[in-house]
Amino acid sequence: MATTNTSTKRRRPGRKAEDIHTVWTELAPDAVFAGKNPTDLEAAMTAYEQAQEPLRKLNLQRSAAVKTRDEKLAELRHLLAVIVRGVQGHADYGEDCSLYRAMGFVPKSERASGLSRKEGDDPAVTGQDETAA
Repeated sequence: MATTNTSTKRRRPGRKAEDIHTVWTELAPDAVFAGKNPTDLEAAMTAYEQAQEPLRKLNLQRSAAVKTRDEKLAELRHLLAVIVRGVQGHADYGEDCSLYRAMGFVPKSERASGLSRKEGDDPAVTGQDETAA
């Protein structure tokens, strides 16, 4: 007998049915359980596969649609970056105009310098003279 995993834990329902069908037909092909034989299981498996097929197609279509959407989003982001750089470099507008602020950016005149002083580093605050150090 082939070394197939016939454990019933964590398998897709279709795979579980295939495994049960394989074991049943190999080890007890003539046995009837609960009034059902391997042919009944085969019919149910076929019906399941037929119901599953439209979902597979929809998943493929969804995957393709998501990829297309992501590509269009990348194009949109690139266009937005070009437009913002155009506003920044425009002689009549620039980085310090109300249009730039309305677009959601911080105008150059409102930006912080980026300098942060830790407590005790400012000589004026601590009362220390720079030359005394």
